[in-house]
Amino acid sequence: MNGITSEGAVTVKILNSDDYPEYKTSRQWAKQGFLPIESAKGTELWANRYCQDKYIYFSPDEVEAATAEQLSEFFRPERERRNAKAKIRRQRKKAERQAEIEHERRQEQQEIINNAVKPYLARIFELQKIIKAISAANAPSHSESKTLVIDTETTGLDTEKDELLQVSIIDSDGNALFNSYFKPCSKSWVEAQRVNGISPEMVQNAPTISEKIAEINEIMYRADKIIGYNTYFDINFLSNNGLILSENVEIVDVMELFAPIYGEWSDYYGSYKWQKLTTAAEYCGYDWNSRPEGAHNSLADCYATYHVYRTIQKQSLLPRADAGSDELTAFNG
Repeated sequence: MNGITSEGAVTVKILNSDDYPEYKTSRQWAKQGFLPIESAKGTELWANRYCQDKYIYFSPDEVEAATAEQLSEFFRPERERRNAKAKIRRQRKKAERQAEIEHERRQEQQEIINNAVKPYLARIFELQKIIKAISAANAPSHSESKTLVIDTETTGLDTEKDELLQVSIIDSDGNALFNSYFKPCSKSWVEAQRVNGISPEMVQNAPTISEKIAEINEIMYRADKIIGYNTYFDINFLSNNGLILSENVEIVDVMELFAPIYGEWSDYYGSYKWQKLTTAAEYCGYDWNSRPEGAHNSLADCYATYHVYRTIQKQSLLPRADAGSDELTAFNG
């Protein structure tokens, strides 16, 4: 391919630079102290016979000696790009070092905390064993075992950092076995208050969870089945505050039972979406006005949860009529 074509002001030769060893790019010339003259058009060539990337090459007749200032200006964009990359590398290294320092600091803090609380953790473990033994000794016979429904209200969703504001427990006969507000260490919980309506003023004279956990344990340890809506959320909060359950207790999550019945499929999770308790209660015909408490009060939520559970068990509910065909197929097996 030795033909020559013309594209605008630049001559395009279907050749490579190996055929023109005296031709160089502007950067190659600049490295030798030369720059293309103002009228130079250059020739577009492949970099070599193995690389078909095209560059503009200049012959010796198209360049002239350049001053130091001209060469400095020519290489200025290159220097700026190089300096920018170097700055990014420095910033990245600085960030990595800062992350390392922060990690080391957190490790040191955690070690200090672990050493400080280790004696107390050992004592707590001993007390838990004592409570468990006492609870087991006082546990009722199988014929007296109970089905309990639990619900909690909290200052947030983090079981490690947030706190309990209310705990309610009812039995399968609808008797309220426990219902109490709790005073947390937190002074405010604005986001949670918008949902559950529990204000700091409502709990300022309430007991702390530590004052009531023994009473809760006595009730909960007697259960052979614990029903809730997102049950493990409630149990994890209570467990972090000293709850001890029987090893053989059955945990029922009505939220998981209701999800395929409502039939809203999530491609992202590859399963049915969990629904709010208010949605499940409305679907199952629960009358919130049947109780003096409103929704998101944990006692009211206990009754609503048990209503949904019994409705599912008694009526063998099917998915909604407007659920997608793929969802119905998946639900019906």
